[in-house]
Amino acid sequence: MTTVNNPAPISWAPSQWWDGQDGEWSSFDLRVGTPEQTVRVFPSTAGSATWVVRPGGCEPPSQECTASRGGLFDQNRSSTWNELGPYTLALEQNLGRKGSGVFGLDTLSLGLTNTTGGPTLDSQIIAGIETEKWYNGILGLQQQPMNLSDFSDSQPTVLSTLRAKNLIPSLSWAYTAGAHYRSKGSFGSLTFGGSDLSKYIPTNVSFTLAPDVGRDLVVGIKSITSTFVNGSVSSLLPSPTLAFIDSTVPYLYLPEDACKAFETELGLVYNEENNLYFVDEALHQTLLNINPQFTFRLGNDKLSEPSVDVTLPYASFDLVMTPPMRENATSYFPLRRGNDSQITLGRAFLQEAYVMVDYDRQNFTVAQAVFDDTAQPNIVPIPWNATATPSNDKGLSREAIIGIGTGSAVFFLLAAIIGVLAMLRRRKRRDRRAMTDVVPDTDDSPEIKPFSYTSIQEIGHQSMPEMHDTGYLELLNGSAPSGSDKVLNELADGTQTPPCELLVPPTPYIHELASSGLSISPSSTSRDRNGSSRDYVTPDSSAESVLPHTTGSPHTSQNTLSSRIGTEQPIVKPAQVPKQININKALPQEPLGNMPHYGDYPSPRSRFSVEVPAPAYKRKRPPLARQDMSETRKPLAPSNSYTTIFDVEEYQDKASANKSPHGSF
Repeated sequence: MTTVNNPAPISWAPSQWWDGQDGEWSSFDLRVGTPEQTVRVFPSTAGSATWVVRPGGCEPPSQECTASRGGLFDQNRSSTWNELGPYTLALEQNLGRKGSGVFGLDTLSLGLTNTTGGPTLDSQIIAGIETEKWYNGILGLQQQPMNLSDFSDSQPTVLSTLRAKNLIPSLSWAYTAGAHYRSKGSFGSLTFGGSDLSKYIPTNVSFTLAPDVGRDLVVGIKSITSTFVNGSVSSLLPSPTLAFIDSTVPYLYLPEDACKAFETELGLVYNEENNLYFVDEALHQTLLNINPQFTFRLGNDKLSEPSVDVTLPYASFDLVMTPPMRENATSYFPLRRGNDSQITLGRAFLQEAYVMVDYDRQNFTVAQAVFDDTAQPNIVPIPWNATATPSNDKGLSREAIIGIGTGSAVFFLLAAIIGVLAMLRRRKRRDRRAMTDVVPDTDDSPEIKPFSYTSIQEIGHQSMPEMHDTGYLELLNGSAPSGSDKVLNELADGTQTPPCELLVPPTPYIHELASSGLSISPSSTSRDRNGSSRDYVTPDSSAESVLPHTTGSPHTSQNTLSSRIGTEQPIVKPAQVPKQININKALPQEPLGNMPHYGDYPSPRSRFSVEVPAPAYKRKRPPLARQDMSETRKPLAPSNSYTTIFDVEEYQDKASANKSPHGSF
């Protein structure tokens, strides 16, 4: 039976030194190369590689410089050094820091000795630096591999190597920076694969890692308050913001309005040249006396709950800057103004905070640090998540994910377009079935367009276009209702004839009806002065007009159509009579054939409309026969008297002769 080896967490012991030129920070011993050269570095929660200071970082060479920079590493003295070349450091670039280093592969060991430290790792990526922008070396805690030349040439980090070699139980770490101002000085604590329960107050608040691997430890700062010894409390953060936890830098980068709140509350003076707050002796003594406490309330984002509080005393902000950063030792408050991409909680914050990161589960925890000199270390493992996908596997690249998302969007867009086109095609096909055969024009005149009947419609059909309120009048009798709220005058009684189905072309204009003996020409189309197409009828010469002839009507065509269909009948407003009609009476529901005569025919509206008994496309009937109507065209004889509008019997005789079940031509 195979025994499963469950490795224990590795606690990296601190160096017992306080290093740094921008404060006093707890450092950790590191052995590099063959033979081993010992240097002191700071853990970096944002970095992946290990940086060490080269001899060129102390020119001219001096013991003081070497000690202040945590020791030097000379790659020429290491037999296992494999140089890769100079590359950009690519860290803190959003904060304006730039620099380069000589990268290579070499052996690396944690701790001062094998007894007090950790294992030795081969072929670890190391950068030798000389710039003073990063005065001390660092050891990256990230699990994301380094890519120098291209993505196919990635180098594992210290954390991923420890896990790959099964030297730690999970892809995780826990860290607090330590606080020199606590008691006799409390050094930092760093554990790989576990955490030290004696170093923090347990909390059930968990944060998810941000998708940007370069800025993954992002928290929401919901509020910052200051509490003074007299009990007064002030708010220092006007609005919540997101911040990146980064131990590489000592400063806190906050929004400008928050920095101004600190200025007002504490009396700080902003130095624009250095983007920093220097503290003179008088202000320093005042701040020591009032001893403000700063509470940061953190959440997974800016608004959601739950949240956790981390409180920092003024001592955690009481830092001293020494040469070569300043010519003389100068007290300063580690606060800087930053934009949205720069908001950072640096090493000063991690003096009082304990951070635990679990890359297997893609989450982390921020808790209040505890300082108890009598407490013994209590190292516990962070279990490995067997269901987690290793972060350095091939997987899908960001480019592949973007490509898949773009392709999916294009696919659904094309599917939507095809669906719309299919629906429009079905609607067009349905409308085509609803249309009857078009009667072609027999006249060769280019001014006349074909006149087509789309359906046989009856009075009252809702789909019939209505007459515009420009002088057109509905034909009503004394008892017929109307569809509008207007009061209309009744026309003078003419010859009463039974109503019948009328042919109404599908146009927004009303067409004049034919009296007995009329010939409705499918070519009788003209245009009004607005350029719109209108259709006319050719009445019998013996017919009399029910509408008085008014040559000044705006609807009268200016062109004579006698060469084609005879004289155009003008459309004018009729003479009014004093009798008024009740227009609110409901429309009777009797079929058109049951109505006794035209005078009893009701209209559903104040404008002329026609009703269809049934959709034409649902009826089976023979094709419409083409009919020559040229013999029935007769000139119009205008008259001021009245005439019969429609002769039902003659119309029905013609319909029977054409064998049309619906009376259409």
